[in-house]
Amino acid sequence: MLGPERSWSALHWQTDAMDRITAGEFIDCFTESGAAPLADRIPLLLPIAPEWLVQGEFIQKFGSDQAVFVLPEHTLDAPAALAECAALRKRGYHFALRVDRADAIRRAPLTAFDHLLLDASFSRHELPALELIYCDRVELRRIATGVASPELFDWLAGKRFVLCDSTFLTAPDAERAPDPDAARVKMLKLLSLVVQDAETRAIEEVFREEPKLSYNLLRLVNSVAIGGMTQISSFNQAIAILGRRQLQRWLQLLIYANQFGLSNEPNPLMQLAAARGRQMELLCGALAAPPDIPELGDAAFMIGIFSLLDVLLKLPMRDILGALPLQDAITAALGERRGVLGELLAAVQAGEAGEHARAATILAAHGIAPASHAAAQVTALFWASRINLD
Repeated sequence: MLGPERSWSALHWQTDAMDRITAGEFIDCFTESGAAPLADRIPLLLPIAPEWLVQGEFIQKFGSDQAVFVLPEHTLDAPAALAECAALRKRGYHFALRVDRADAIRRAPLTAFDHLLLDASFSRHELPALELIYCDRVELRRIATGVASPELFDWLAGKRFVLCDSTFLTAPDAERAPDPDAARVKMLKLLSLVVQDAETRAIEEVFREEPKLSYNLLRLVNSVAIGGMTQISSFNQAIAILGRRQLQRWLQLLIYANQFGLSNEPNPLMQLAAARGRQMELLCGALAAPPDIPELGDAAFMIGIFSLLDVLLKLPMRDILGALPLQDAITAALGERRGVLGELLAAVQAGEAGEHARAATILAAHGIAPASHAAAQVTALFWASRINLD
């Protein structure tokens, strides 16, 4: 979930089976996936059933600032659940009412709810402006789902929605102009050097041409890679401390920093690409490396990072792949979702889209259980959440 300035501000915990799982099963998944440290770092949007609230042991598993608990609209007809929400609100917990009809907004007791969850299209085209004014007046914070375009995101941000889902990020954007050709040429040149593990001097030449590129690399590496133990201040120092293999990974991720334009807006694609790369690496950890991909973990990480290049560069993936000297297995995975890494990428994308059954089917064919997938997602998101260029 993105804040108005397009930075990652929350994570939406999704499930296909809210009507078929118990509070205990939900807690088991949360605990076994190791999600608590992630929730300490970035709050979770957690859909729950109203009857879970009256089970005291459920809410005790969460800190008051770890989540916004989302309840369905019919909770308004459940007095016991509303009373529990009100009691928990006094203790600092946060609750959102999922609203499907405008007349439900004023029925939501302000003692129980401090957020509303609304469909983005409904909010723009059907919700009366007076209801938005009312929400501002009583300080009901709005969260939008189904944000299908950057233009709709901008409208919602202008109406003071505090969180919006990021569906639009990975969709082709025909409205916005592509980056200048010169910027794309530089980007592809750097990518090619990284893929070939080029000599230090060749990469340094690109950095000399673009001082902002060097600046962003050092900020990126210092934010996560060395854990604050020391500060890296030059490209050569980065190689000496990290080694070429680790530095290559940061160079792959650096492609998503906005160093060739004038804008300093955050690029949320960077953390999404980082999470994909790390999750891919974790998922293939228990798999045997095929003969044509000896360094399976490194290849998986690269595929996850590069899987959003078509969105970033506003070019067809086949054109990008044609310009990069990649292994055939990596090209097949990125271009056609073929091979073991292509199938893992398809599973990761299905998980992001909420297509959990499809993701589970693909992963099961490789011996990866849903619990392992959940743990990989959580670990990858925690790692990506630490990346910061501010």
